[in-house]
This record gives sequence, structure tokens and C-alpha cells, in this order.
Amino acid sequence: MQSALLRLYKNRRSMILLWIIMFVPFLELSFLFLNKIKLGVDYHPAIAFFLSGSGGHIPQILLFWFLPIYFLIICSDDYIQDVKYGFNAIMISKQGKRTYIKVKFIISFLVPFLTIFISLLINLLLSYVLFAGGTFSFGLFEMSFEDDLLHEFSLNNPFLTALMFLFNVSIFSGLAGTLGVSTSMIFPEKKYTYPAAFFIWFVLIILNNSLMNLFQPFTEYGFYDVVTSEIQYLTILIIIPIFTYFYKVKKDEL
Repeated sequence: MQSALLRLYKNRRSMILLWIIMFVPFLELSFLFLNKIKLGVDYHPAIAFFLSGSGGHIPQILLFWFLPIYFLIICSDDYIQDVKYGFNAIMISKQGKRTYIKVKFIISFLVPFLTIFISLLINLLLSYVLFAGGTFSFGLFEMSFEDDLLHEFSLNNPFLTALMFLFNVSIFSGLAGTLGVSTSMIFPEKKYTYPAAFFIWFVLIILNNSLMNLFQPFTEYGFYDVVTSEIQYLTILIIIPIFTYFYKVKKDEL
């Protein structure tokens, strides 16, 4: 695993893209802070948080709709390079097939998870510093949803709610990474891997109960809708790498 992380660190393209991903939430927060200075719009800190989408949904779309592509570029398509240059055969002979494949999945989950988690955590903490005492919430926190557990909990515990969604988005970002490495192992050519990964991810986005509903706190979606969608998409995105793992373990790699 250490060699895989070192390989990532030495790849300039991967590191630049990682920093860009981490910087996107900061840009939106900067825009909201300028609104506070120029227009006097003092957002509630939880509403200024990147996942709340107060600066519009374009930054969220640019970041989250293409997660599998970004992390394929960063680390999840390493398997394609290994196959191309025969490096997979060398590593399998040294580590064993199970360890080699397992490391690929671990790296492809951890790198996206930690990238998004750290970026959003910094964004959330800065929101509570820059907008300390802010109350503007587009009228959301003045509403009452006594008939729904999630709404009531969210409005009464905005920081904890933001933290919960932050962790949830980080989990799904990690699964976007494992989706990428799964498609690269099934279709070890970029011309197939990238479209396959994006197609699967995009289908989950455009469904009526979109995956993106699990990425934004303080919405109209209630407890039942969120929980059923959570179970549905976790199941899909966990089954794919599990199937791929056992498929590759049984397949002759050398």
C-alpha cells in the first residue's frame, strides 16, 4: 500500500487534480463571504456550508457528478497502467493476487474518502468561523416540520446534521473510487472504463430518488425517502466492487 501511495504522490497530474477538488468548496465559501461583506447577507454557518448549496448548485454538479472520472484519473485507473506495462504480473507474483487486488480497492476508496472528507471538514469549520452569529437561512430555520424526524433533527441540530452529511458524502466519494477501479478491472482500457464508470454513476444521479439527494442537507426530502435511498445506493455501490473482487481473484491474471 505504501508503494501505491508513493506512486500517487509522485504523479503530478493526480496531485494537481486532488488540490483542485479540495479547493472547489473554498471558492464557493469565498463567494458567500464576499456577499456578506458587500451585501450584508449574513448566512447561518450551516447554510453557508458547501453541501447546502447556497451559492447555487453548479459547484456541486461540477464536483459530484463527475467523481468517478476524477478519481479514475487520480488513482483508480492505475490497474489499466499495470496491465499495459505488465506491472500487474510482477506485483501478483510478489504479493499474491488477493493482496494486489485488495490494495487497489483500499487505495481507491481511501483516497477519495479522505480528499472529500478533509476538504468538506475544512469548509464546514471555516463556515462557522466566517459566519459566526449569522442567521440568514432563506427562511428554512423559521419553518416547522413536526411530522418528520429528519427535518426536526436538522433544524434543531444544524452543525451535527452538516457533519453527518459530510461523512455520508465522503463514504459515497470513496465508493465512487471503488466503482472506478471496478470498471477498470472489468474493462482494462480507458476508452471503456471511463464511459462505463460515468454511465453507472450518472444513472444513479438521474433517477427520481437521485443519489444527489443524499448529498445535500436541509432539503424537502424526509426521513423515509433519505433512508430508503441510502440503503438502495449503498447496496448497489458495494455489490459492484465485491463482485469485481471475486471475479478478478478467480480469473487467471498471468
